[in-house]
Amino acid sequence: MQFHLDLEVEKLISRGRTRAEVLREVNLGFGGITQIKEECRQARGVEFIEATIQDFRYAIRGLWQSPGFALTAMSTLAFGTAAVATVFTLANTLFFRQLNVDRSDRIVVVQPTREHGRIPGWASYPDYVHFRDSSKTLESLAAAYLTAPLFVAVNGRSQEINGAVVSANFFPLLRIRPAAGRFFRFDEDAVPNRNPVAIISFNFWRDWLDQSNHALGSHLKINGVSFTVIGIVPPGFRSVGIKPDEIYIPTMMASAGYHFCQNSLANDCTVFDMIGRLRDGLGVEQARTEMTTILPPSWIVAKEGENSGVTAYPLRGVLDADETRASRVHFVALLTYVASVLLMICCANLAGLLIARNSARARELAIRASLGAGRLRLVRLLIAESWVLALSGGALGAALSIALTKGLNAMFYSVDVEGHPMYYNFDFEPKVLVAVLAVSLIAGLAFGIAPALQGARRDTAEDLKRQSTAVSADSRAGRWLAGIQAGIAVALVSASGLLLSSDRFIMSGANFDVSHVALMRLRPRLVNHPVENAQRYLRTVIQQLNKAPGVESASMVSPGSVLLGGDARVSLPDWRQAQGITVGYIEVAPRYFETLRTPVLRGREFDDRDTLRSPRVAVVSSTLARQFWPTGAVVGSLIVVNREVRQVVGVVADIPLQSRFEPQQPYVYVPFWQNAAQMDARVCIRVKGDPAAMLPQLVKVANRIDPVVPIAETIPLSVSMAGILSHLRITATFVSYAAALALLLTGIGLYGVLAFSVSRRTKEIGLRLAVGATVPEVFAMLMREGMAAVCIGVAMGLPLAIAASALVRRLLYGPAANDARVYAAAALTIAGIGLLACCVPARRAARLDAAAALKQE
Repeated sequence: MQFHLDLEVEKLISRGRTRAEVLREVNLGFGGITQIKEECRQARGVEFIEATIQDFRYAIRGLWQSPGFALTAMSTLAFGTAAVATVFTLANTLFFRQLNVDRSDRIVVVQPTREHGRIPGWASYPDYVHFRDSSKTLESLAAAYLTAPLFVAVNGRSQEINGAVVSANFFPLLRIRPAAGRFFRFDEDAVPNRNPVAIISFNFWRDWLDQSNHALGSHLKINGVSFTVIGIVPPGFRSVGIKPDEIYIPTMMASAGYHFCQNSLANDCTVFDMIGRLRDGLGVEQARTEMTTILPPSWIVAKEGENSGVTAYPLRGVLDADETRASRVHFVALLTYVASVLLMICCANLAGLLIARNSARARELAIRASLGAGRLRLVRLLIAESWVLALSGGALGAALSIALTKGLNAMFYSVDVEGHPMYYNFDFEPKVLVAVLAVSLIAGLAFGIAPALQGARRDTAEDLKRQSTAVSADSRAGRWLAGIQAGIAVALVSASGLLLSSDRFIMSGANFDVSHVALMRLRPRLVNHPVENAQRYLRTVIQQLNKAPGVESASMVSPGSVLLGGDARVSLPDWRQAQGITVGYIEVAPRYFETLRTPVLRGREFDDRDTLRSPRVAVVSSTLARQFWPTGAVVGSLIVVNREVRQVVGVVADIPLQSRFEPQQPYVYVPFWQNAAQMDARVCIRVKGDPAAMLPQLVKVANRIDPVVPIAETIPLSVSMAGILSHLRITATFVSYAAALALLLTGIGLYGVLAFSVSRRTKEIGLRLAVGATVPEVFAMLMREGMAAVCIGVAMGLPLAIAASALVRRLLYGPAANDARVYAAAALTIAGIGLLACCVPARRAARLDAAAALKQE
């Protein structure tokens, strides 16, 4: 602008005019400099930025002057955003977090999808070697058995810990440097059982060896075999799985780390995860395509009724089989729905608070409008206030979620179903905070836009003339928002009730009783006992436990956990192999069903007659009995179990570890002592007192018989069940938290709206009382106004609750899944909360003194 002014001045002066004349004329012609500057600044958007900054500064000052309102609003939103942040942290840990290694985005999992009577997801050692040698898209491919139970003895201390059996290229693939010593050489992983060397974790070095400088080269016993420590893993690396690995041994020493298979390196022993690193310039899709073209020969000619395949995907989050990962996806999606609904309730509550606040400051807004603030500017000011609340509440919620997440981790993720420690890195990351703040901004717009539009649409003249405005519209809006909260709260309370009822059913009324049952795992196999000695030991232990004081009964099971077991292929003798089905399979000793309190419906359970030399027998669950023998002639019939013909001697009730809406898993049980190679057992002992208190005494009984045999998983069966039901319990806890908060917010919201309405209608209520209205009539009028919204909300919430039950159907067990009493109790609870919330302000209003109320305004 100055350039143009100077140019015009020089041009006029050159024509012979004086500078004073020229300056006056140019300034008059050009216009006001200040006004033009403002127009330019407005064109560049500077005024908008400055006005926005002013709005936020005013919003902060206004909230600072109303600390009660600000703290209430921020706390309300903090509870909602804490739930959202917790779900984000869970999702990040389970699905998105990458390993803390160099170029972790290049690491992929190569995972078999074939099914051979076992859970897909793992490969045999020959499978791994074939993929390693055939792949062109992978720079390297490593094998890792990550859940190897290793019984370690060193410096007079012995314990079963988590370990890993890994190929020599495992650590080089991850590009990890040892904290001390070295990692495996390739020649140490070339010949079976030749090189008993081990690498220990930093935690093991600290906790077991006291960070000794002589750790390298020291010896320790692993499953009875002496190993030499050659290296220490750096402290920042825990595992690529969910269990922290304390010791690593090479794959050629797998026989020392894994005794379930007769030959750990054979083609039928599928225990290895395969982890690869992509070559530069190649992607996951190319690796996935290549893997399907280089299947091992044994896979291409698949057995009848089986499918073969392989997939590859980036290693993010928790390393799991496909079906476990799918279950986790459903679980996190369910928690996301719950957190979203809870955030909606918080937004509805805050919208009601803001409507009441804007109504109370109607005169202030009217003055701003009369001074020239347009409706858009007023809306912008009110939205700025909402966003200040949203960001503050979001930050507070993020901090709260850290404690909430750690609590969930300690309650449900610290140990697995066998009592082993697990490691989930639930650290709060910056990207989670960014996501939470983004959600908070969206929530701020959601709960702030309607009150802002309503506040900006007021009649300025009317608001300036009156100290108090008629607030019937505001009160109605607040009441309907409270009604919406009541409807959503019905759904949450119903879902919480269904989940808690399911947990109670599965723990006490599901054809088994886990109370007063202790568990132990006896592992003579790990110390290389011969089969005959191992079985003699197991027989002696079970006999002595059944005689021990305080023990009602004891039994043994294998394989797998006490309740879940493994899988088997079963058919009838005249069926072809392809007609068989896969069922649950458990080998059980006598008194198993007595110990678990599982009813025997027909025939008998196993006893001392069922030995290695006696005829092969089996017990089937009622579901399998109905499926194979619909006419009912079960006992005495023949069944083929894993290609071995057995006679059915009994039928037992189903143990419903599947949800109400999933098919009941059929089970076949065979005698523990008819397995000639049985060398490992989980013992279940029913005791008269507290199983946790009895366990030391029970362990002493086993140790007196053979103190060398490792004893692990000494936990009550209820703890193991907590691991099996972890998703149910986490969801129940999370939904119960949301339901309790929904009840609180609904009650507070309705009370606040009605109390504010009463305070603004003092004169009206005084007039009603002055002209003859009785106290009960005024009380009834206010109760009707409040309860009408609550009742409509509850009526709308019941269908919503039934729909919500479909989201948790995978977690519902037994009759609780369709229990109408849960829905009725939820509706009555919300109605009772609403009644109490309405009663207090209505009673206070009805007791007003009419004369005093009329004089007030």
